[in-house]
Amino acid sequence: MKSRFYDPEIETASKDALRKMQAKKLKAIVRHAWKHSPFYRRKFEEANLTPDKIRSREDISRLPFVTKEDLRKSQEAHPPWGDILTIKPEECQRVHLTSGTTGKPLKILDTVEDWSKFCHIYARNLYAYGIRQTDMAMPAFSFGPWIGFWAGYYACQEIGCLLFASGGMKTEQRVDALLTYPITVLGCTPSYALHLADLAGKSGINLSRQAKIRISWHTGEAGAAIPGVKKKIEEAYACKCFDFLGSTEIGPWGFNCEFQSGLTHVNEDWAYPEVLDLVTDEPVGPGQRGELVLTNLERKANPFLRYRSRDIVQVADRKCPCGRTLFALEGSVLGRLDDMKKVRGIIVYPSKIEEIVRGFKEVEEFQAVFKRIHDLDEVLIKIDPVPEVDRGAYASLQEKMGKALQIGLGIRTLVEILKCGSLPKWDHKAKRVVDERKDVLF
Repeated sequence: MKSRFYDPEIETASKDALRKMQAKKLKAIVRHAWKHSPFYRRKFEEANLTPDKIRSREDISRLPFVTKEDLRKSQEAHPPWGDILTIKPEECQRVHLTSGTTGKPLKILDTVEDWSKFCHIYARNLYAYGIRQTDMAMPAFSFGPWIGFWAGYYACQEIGCLLFASGGMKTEQRVDALLTYPITVLGCTPSYALHLADLAGKSGINLSRQAKIRISWHTGEAGAAIPGVKKKIEEAYACKCFDFLGSTEIGPWGFNCEFQSGLTHVNEDWAYPEVLDLVTDEPVGPGQRGELVLTNLERKANPFLRYRSRDIVQVADRKCPCGRTLFALEGSVLGRLDDMKKVRGIIVYPSKIEEIVRGFKEVEEFQAVFKRIHDLDEVLIKIDPVPEVDRGAYASLQEKMGKALQIGLGIRTLVEILKCGSLPKWDHKAKRVVDERKDVLF
């Protein structure tokens, strides 16, 4: 029987072995950044820090934080790459962009070695889902400059999967491919997985019966970890659905495993994790929540040290039955500090809205609109119902959803049921949140 682990010496390593490995890598990447990056040399000097002061893993708290805004300013002042770069651009192999959903996209360069390791860690994640050399995989992405799509393709290649490239295909062509070929693995955004199944259904095609997908993995946006979204995808394809956790800046830092225990394993040999209190920036313990701060221990061209992810997570206080000893989080990313909204004194996370709304099988698509009515903040949830819902049932659905949202969010919301097909379908990063208010901090 083959191992369920892609890198067993890492995934099942003792805590002591991991600590020693992390300390060695941390000291090396700090020295590298200090020596070759004007950005980090400046950061360290401002913090009165030199590499010799980083002697152990615990010394990571001495390092200054880095934010996306820091990187954006660096690239604006020193276009196009910024002064964080440690290696000449001509010595790098690839350039990728962040999605730009929270501002101007960042440009990230990787060396041949950086890119190879990035794809290897991505392959580790996919292998944990149960993807094997015997699978035929279709990464249903548009590719372009976004790193996760390319890395997913090369990760499947590293595992040895038979690859069906579909980057230039229309959705109808991808549906036909799923019916024609023995494709067993689908990779795409969760929004696109639902759109693909919906379009197939409108043509009388039931992908859960007529396609052969057994595993789907989803990246590019939140959603696959939300129970309602996960259930819809699994029902649409009769498959196991997995949430992929990563970013352009840090890389593939987290994954679920085939046990689907509700835990996220962190690739802590690649990205050292800290979960810090939202007020004090002190580390939190098992069962507690905080902001995830990550340090990529191996990426050389663009080092990311103590990078504030803005993701809110919870440290796990239990073990996964898979046997992995890696640092783990309870659930997935619970929310983003960048995305949080305050409504009448209450913090509201769009991911929580989606979790509640997707619990209703009558929902095809939705949009959350934050607005101000008569100087009072309101949340309007627009619902695009599935075609099977009779218009006579709209009022009942509106009432039930309003109650569920009030209980789940702690505030009253407005619910509007639209005509079927009113809202757009998304094939990349879905834009389901609209904030029409002016002069609000968050």
